[in-house]
Amino acid sequence: MALAAVALAPPAALGGPADGGPLVPARPAAEAYLGEPMTAGGPPRDRLRDAIVADARAAAAQAGLPAPEPDARLDWAMTELARRLRADDLPDPEAISFLLAHYGLVEPAPRILSGEATTGGDEALRGHAREEIVAALRAGGFGRVGVGIERTAGKVYLVAAFQQTSLTLKGAVSRRLPSGGRARIAARIAAAYREPELVITWPDGSVHQVAPTVRGRELAGELRCGADGRYQVEVGAVGAVGPTVLANFPVYCGVAPPRSFRGPAAMRQGPADAAAAEREIVTLVNHDRARAGLPVLDVDPRLTAVARDHCQDMIAHDFVGHVSPRTGTSMDRVHRAGLKPELVLENVGRFYSAAQAESGFLGSPGHRGNLLDPRPRHIGVGVVYGPEVTGTRPMFVTQILTR
Repeated sequence: MALAAVALAPPAALGGPADGGPLVPARPAAEAYLGEPMTAGGPPRDRLRDAIVADARAAAAQAGLPAPEPDARLDWAMTELARRLRADDLPDPEAISFLLAHYGLVEPAPRILSGEATTGGDEALRGHAREEIVAALRAGGFGRVGVGIERTAGKVYLVAAFQQTSLTLKGAVSRRLPSGGRARIAARIAAAYREPELVITWPDGSVHQVAPTVRGRELAGELRCGADGRYQVEVGAVGAVGPTVLANFPVYCGVAPPRSFRGPAAMRQGPADAAAAEREIVTLVNHDRARAGLPVLDVDPRLTAVARDHCQDMIAHDFVGHVSPRTGTSMDRVHRAGLKPELVLENVGRFYSAAQAESGFLGSPGHRGNLLDPRPRHIGVGVVYGPEVTGTRPMFVTQILTR
């Protein structure tokens, strides 16, 4: 190859970013994932949130795209981050995944903007948000917007999220199942996609392809609990840029979902050294393969060049995907470089560090299946930094594994 109604209690006090404590959400966890947005029970109304949502909807209409929907679940997830991030902090991807699951959202991590200003600086933050809205629309649009705001004495902190919604769950999926339990996973994918698939990572890290029933744009499959633990569920489909993750969420069998996130909520972007990032990613891939008892991969400079060129293509034409109108598929690109492997696997993504890229790929069952496939013997990793957006430079990553 990306909510049961609950009683909302008053917000709990949250420690600031300097306290080093776990991230404990202020709101109760969702009992289940639901397809419909949560329109009530969000954070206290804020004029800056209202303005950013209005800007997002107006920009989408001007671009001829459906207006994104505000969702209180995403507002709360971003509010948790706004209470933690400071200065040049970026949200840790695992913290984002924890919060999305806690509040009952199944879609992959959204594009996120974070920023701060002195009191009275709302318009400057709104201007930064407009820049990110334009970038998100160029990259394919988004169906959901969430805004978190924290106001303190003399400061306002903003975290805004723009999330693609290309799938609708048909019925609730419980976040927690009993030992040996089962859950029906049914969904309808957007008209731009076809050939939906269901892939699940089991608690032991193994990846399992589930054969769902597919009728047109609807699929239905079943998660069956084996060993107790966390099961990572992914729904993917084929779109204009190739295989795409539409949903990626955990279900817990025989154990309770975590109530807090104990890792860092924030991270800092490292130096924009693409060659160093490529080497680090290769090291991380081979470390994870060795831990899984798999052969490490040899770097092929020709694959590296192909991977870098694909990153450049994604940046120049505002997409993240496997199929390019200019260069075709990963197999096409590898063949054009004069290579004739019997197997080509590819992972692509947009990140802010090498470690984030590795954890992001491993957290997606489809991408994890590629990284831990026993067949490849060679790898090429391309990293190219995109243009700066609101103070940060996104890292576009392509991994090609061949045999």
